[in-house]
Amino acid sequence: MSAAELLATVSICLVSAILVCSGLGKLAAPRHARQLFMALLPVRRGTALSLVRAVAVVEAVVGAALLVPAGRPAAAAATAGLGAGFAVAGLAGRQRGTTLPCGCFGRPEGRPLGVRNVLIGLALVGFGAALLLTSPAALPADRMAVVAASLVAGTALLLWRGMVVDLARPRTRPAGAELSKEIAG
Repeated sequence: MSAAELLATVSICLVSAILVCSGLGKLAAPRHARQLFMALLPVRRGTALSLVRAVAVVEAVVGAALLVPAGRPAAAAATAGLGAGFAVAGLAGRQRGTTLPCGCFGRPEGRPLGVRNVLIGLALVGFGAALLLTSPAALPADRMAVVAASLVAGTALLLWRGMVVDLARPRTRPAGAELSKEIAG
């Protein structure tokens, strides 16, 4: 694999991993993104939730489609479209002075919408355009699958490390739980 192919593979897989994790995060925990949608758009709670779910599904599907050679051109265009949407949302958040976190990965942590989101959005627009212009459809699929799976797992562990720690940590029982068990038994 040449250096250019390696760079293309890692770039596509990284963007894929970020989009898949972002979509799955919003599907699992849509509350924070829903609150932000309600702050930016004149929509009701139910409509905002539907919008968040729609964006989440699109992100996850586009992220997965980037890994499929036949779907890569459409996924590249959709990535550019998502990037443009993120940039517009960042501008709107900055203009309105929202202090709500973006909820991008289903997490309550994070900065509010602003310049960072605009830059990320513009980077995705550039990535999508570059992918459309170069169309590296012939990248080795087996390597892409391994790299993408590794990056999705790593990104998920990094993003949701708090939840992973909570799952791995043994649950603590309230102070009187053992005594109540002995009395009842």
